[in-house]
Amino acid sequence: MKVSSLILAAASLVAAAPSATMKRAGEEKKVMHRPANFENWRTFKANGVNLGGWLVQEKGMEPSFFNDNGASAANDENAFCKILGAERCGELLETRYKNFFKKCDIDRFAAFGVNLLRVPVGYWAFMDAADGYYYHHGEQTKYLSKLAQYAQEQYGMHVILDLHGLPGGHNGLDNQGSTGDIAWWYNTTYFDQTLDLVKISTEYILAQPHPEQWTLSLINEPLSKGPIFFGQTNESVAYLNKFYRASLDIVREMDPEMVVPVMLSDGFAGPLMWEEWWGTNTENIVFDTHIYYFIGGSYGFAAQYDSCYSAKVWESHKQPVFIGEWSIQATMGNSADVDQRSLFYYSQWDAYNTYMSGGAFWNGKHMGTNVIGDDGTDQSYYWSFQKLASQGVIKKLGETYTAYTCESS
Repeated sequence: MKVSSLILAAASLVAAAPSATMKRAGEEKKVMHRPANFENWRTFKANGVNLGGWLVQEKGMEPSFFNDNGASAANDENAFCKILGAERCGELLETRYKNFFKKCDIDRFAAFGVNLLRVPVGYWAFMDAADGYYYHHGEQTKYLSKLAQYAQEQYGMHVILDLHGLPGGHNGLDNQGSTGDIAWWYNTTYFDQTLDLVKISTEYILAQPHPEQWTLSLINEPLSKGPIFFGQTNESVAYLNKFYRASLDIVREMDPEMVVPVMLSDGFAGPLMWEEWWGTNTENIVFDTHIYYFIGGSYGFAAQYDSCYSAKVWESHKQPVFIGEWSIQATMGNSADVDQRSLFYYSQWDAYNTYMSGGAFWNGKHMGTNVIGDDGTDQSYYWSFQKLASQGVIKKLGETYTAYTCESS
């Protein structure tokens, strides 16, 4: 398969045209939550939530954490620590690791049927920062272990350890810790450091009390040309395949019984593109794709109909496909109306659970202050699971919800 000049904006991923046999159901349908304990990704239906902003900092998710602590000029975690210095940065981050997500948050998530946590983690949680970087290498894994064990033992939750930030930077976005950096690509030093990271993080999972309740995700949103090019090239696909193969070799040597699933990112190219290389793989893998409706001219009242089409496009993938991130922000027509937001939320939730392996909402908490609603509402109304749950947008376990669905023709 050729990937030459493949440019896939985030909008194109959610605007896949339905086949001639697909028809939109004209009626709303009420169904019950369907949480399920994890056995494997082919049978699991994830009702998940991301724990972003905890072990990797993104300014847009809580600007006050940067602005109120003397780092208003910083746009990412690396700059945050550079401006504040190692000692002050470490103090602030250690307090955040301890308090931002706690057991009481897990209790709340469980009450709403959450059965999976996806946890973004930077490489600096497992090793010292690479030369020229200022990340804090502290007690991240200590707090992750504590919270994960509680979620697993108390509620049977599955946990994805997502390697969100790699040495040198792999997508240019702030979510990797350093805005603008994409030096990970085609760099032997950073490649080898990342394989060390894969080994260390695998050792970490295997040493946990319940390794069978973990998945290791190798990379988040890889973009070889940065955010101006949401897609892959022939060269970047070859490099990612090299990385995926080398990483799998490491994990499976350490875990020959394949207890721990390994998650591969589709890199905004769509899961189906990767079937040529990974469609027949039997090493307990799963693909991660992200679906967002806030780019590309979508309207909130219309986007809620379309999620079933995106899900059905990838239903036939030979490997299980998981929606690692999704939200309820559209480009236009965002509204604080509870019923509209709930319909948008559950239309996606139902589609991803019906045709795929489910997904994880971004994010558990979101205190973004940018106004994105036509009625003046800010980001938290569309990105914060905590806020949506408190407002009745997300329903508690056992309650009914309303969703637009596709006919399964």
